[in-house]
Amino acid sequence: MRVAGSSRRRLLLFGLLLWLVVVLPLGLLVGSRWEPLLRWDRAVVDLLQPPAADSPAYQGVLSVVTTAGTTWFRLLVLLPVAIWACRTGRMRLGWLLVACATPIGFVTSGLKLIVGRERPDFPDPIYFSDSLSHPSGHASGVVTLVGLLLVAFLRLQPRRHRIATVIGGIVLVLAVGLTRMALGAHYPSDILAGFALGAGWVLVLTALFDVFPGPAQEQPRGDEAACEATTLSGRSTERGP
Repeated sequence: MRVAGSSRRRLLLFGLLLWLVVVLPLGLLVGSRWEPLLRWDRAVVDLLQPPAADSPAYQGVLSVVTTAGTTWFRLLVLLPVAIWACRTGRMRLGWLLVACATPIGFVTSGLKLIVGRERPDFPDPIYFSDSLSHPSGHASGVVTLVGLLLVAFLRLQPRRHRIATVIGGIVLVLAVGLTRMALGAHYPSDILAGFALGAGWVLVLTALFDVFPGPAQEQPRGDEAACEATTLSGRSTERGP
């Protein structure tokens, strides 16, 4: 179903606001090494990382949960959804999934290079990576994954299940963000910027591709619509004036 003009503008505006109000200021503050933010970031990771460093079992759980933010997991989940969308005539949705799923990784990597923040360092590190820290690619990736799944399936669910689905998606997003800090891979501001980047990405592209993300009926495919129209016409003729 296409987005009404006003709804489409709201999606676009909200997505752009997330970038302008969250992503841009955090990038500027981190890039300029604003001391209050750096102190807060460090205090949080110093609180969360040591328990994981001392518990291999906890590390194992964190490593499993954090997988939901990886590029390969996102593509593994969304590729079948894109194929399903195209096969069922939801072409705009299919193209949205293709356009969103992979490029968000390149966008995040480009911002990392611009900001140039190093990852947290610890005497007993758990996580090792050569890439930069801000914003978090896992955070932007999991928000993109969850957002696209909600766009694709929320409207097809019974009304009584929708709230639980949204809550489940939010829990997964927050859980992945927590794992990145607990593993010592990212600071909190990296996570927040990644969340806002991913959410804005989904909202903006959803508006541009004209795909409605809410609980609405899908328009039938062309052949189904024609069949339905013929049937209704036939019924009207049978009834007479």
